[in-house]
Amino acid sequence: MIKFFRKIRQNLLTKNKIGKYLLYAIGEIILVIIGILIALNLNQRSEQKKAEAKIDAIFEDVLVELENDINQSTEMISSYRITDSLSSLVLNTNLTYDDYENEGSTLLWRVATSFSNFDTSNKAYNLLMSNIDAIPDKYNKTLGVLDTLHNRLKPHIEIYNNMVWDLVKKNLDDFEQNYDWYNEPNYKISKAAIDYRLNNYKYKNKVKRFKGEAFTHQVFIGWYRFFAIKAYEEIASILHKSTDSLKFIIDYKALVEYEGDYVNDSLPDAKINISLKEEFLLLKSKGEEGNPLLGLSSKQVFFPINPKNRYYRFNKISGTGAITLTEYEGHEATTYRKED
Repeated sequence: MIKFFRKIRQNLLTKNKIGKYLLYAIGEIILVIIGILIALNLNQRSEQKKAEAKIDAIFEDVLVELENDINQSTEMISSYRITDSLSSLVLNTNLTYDDYENEGSTLLWRVATSFSNFDTSNKAYNLLMSNIDAIPDKYNKTLGVLDTLHNRLKPHIEIYNNMVWDLVKKNLDDFEQNYDWYNEPNYKISKAAIDYRLNNYKYKNKVKRFKGEAFTHQVFIGWYRFFAIKAYEEIASILHKSTDSLKFIIDYKALVEYEGDYVNDSLPDAKINISLKEEFLLLKSKGEEGNPLLGLSSKQVFFPINPKNRYYRFNKISGTGAITLTEYEGHEATTYRKED
């Protein structure tokens, strides 16, 4: 090809066709420039694909972090449900020595001193933010959700991580410094330790305060879980990854059988309505606004995202197919049946 163009130039020069030669030279320059631009464009596209592949790989790691956070939040919400129920027993019932002496009472003993730190993952997210200028537009919506997680909710969670842990340490320090039974090898047979939990108002105050702090901690964890699942679904959709095997991804549209009115025959005025939304079930009871219910890694157990210390379980009665809804608040449970 080069020899062909050289021959044309030589032919034009030998025949003194200067004008045509100049036109030819200009055309050749234009062709060279077009070739360079095409090469640059191809190179740019290649670099862009590499950059996008790098961002996609980082988002793959973000998915792993989100899954870990969601699973941890599920465990903590479940644990706080147990703590709330036990706290309610301590504050609102007449417990006995037998309640504290039996083999299954370990969690009851620790009701004001049991704590788990909610450690959110952010290594992949921080790496993503360091490449913010290279993130494709297809992730714009996802970035907004991740911002809510890491810059709005995470600071509140960290505050309550510290607050609840400080409260636990304060309670333990008080036990150690002021009560002989704290150092006994088998506290479950200590009458003094049990008597303290049954009758000392200071202990009841400790439980009440812990219950309040833990509940607020749980609320922020619940919100974090909601947006983490939302971010996971969006990223997985962009990366064409299946979510079928993940328990925390619930197809709410498949729960149409839960829709309807629920009644308790002993409480005729306490009617509950369940309606189906795209991302949650909506519960409405008399005198209350609608309360979104989110699945707790189950198509049966749900918790409210609004700060109400309850959770709900749907059950289908075998044989009849009738559906019931049980509302748990503290240690108390109220069951409603779905009207036909």
